[in-house]
Amino acid sequence: MVAVEACPLCDAKALVPITASAPDDRYLHHGQDRCERCDLLVSQPRVSAGDIARYCRESYYGDVWTDPEAVVRENSAAHRTHELPFLQALWAAWPPRHGGKAVEVGCGYGSMLPLLAEQGYLVSGCDPGEDAVRFCQSRGLDVVQGGIPGAPLRPPYVLTLCQHVIEHVEDPRAFVKALVDLTEPGGVVAIVTEDAWTSQWALERLLARLRGRLPRFHTAREHTVVFSASHLVRLLQEAGCDQVRTRTYTHVPHERLHWKAYKGTLRTIDRLTGHGDYLMAVGRVRL
Repeated sequence: MVAVEACPLCDAKALVPITASAPDDRYLHHGQDRCERCDLLVSQPRVSAGDIARYCRESYYGDVWTDPEAVVRENSAAHRTHELPFLQALWAAWPPRHGGKAVEVGCGYGSMLPLLAEQGYLVSGCDPGEDAVRFCQSRGLDVVQGGIPGAPLRPPYVLTLCQHVIEHVEDPRAFVKALVDLTEPGGVVAIVTEDAWTSQWALERLLARLRGRLPRFHTAREHTVVFSASHLVRLLQEAGCDQVRTRTYTHVPHERLHWKAYKGTLRTIDRLTGHGDYLMAVGRVRL
């Protein structure tokens, strides 16, 4: 484990504990700090970059997402309902050039790639997970193993998409710069990740503090960094995007009635305050 001394976004040495859970071998992290300057959430202590890479390559799919057919079925439906139309709405004023090449970095089992192909893009992807790449290739998808930098990709792309990957990386600034570098001028970079704030987590953190305790680690414990919309805007602008738009949203899962009532109330608060479980940012690379 590595002690994080400075915020990986703004470099401030102003990290204060915000959540803590008991160590558990099933998870990479057990505590989080918040940067007092920019509000970024940072796992503390953090596993090494090598451990993160090994987890994504060997364990993320084999131990966590073990049924690729079910994952593709569920994610394809969710992407068609949520991610794809939301992305299209965000980039509506400057859409990726029709018929150009699109790549998904960290494509997993490839749920999104056929949907992008339906929109007329020449699609490909990369992922560090051995099992994920093997499954994608068995479906005839153009997917190679690796992350960025390092994967044998063929830029430039009109669209570079990255879903639920940036929260795993050690250096988000270098990662977003690499996404932008893959993309042609006027092209689009799209990032989807976990939202740092929801009313459910805010309520549970408040109740814990009223009891004089640190709240437990609520966001996914394999995540290294958790962002708000302002963080993604900053990262994309610093990396070379001249237009950036964001939105948050929630997939409403099938739940028992009492959970639907409880979470339904909190999700209403999230909608009214402009938050949700997931966060999306789309940037146009400067011409």
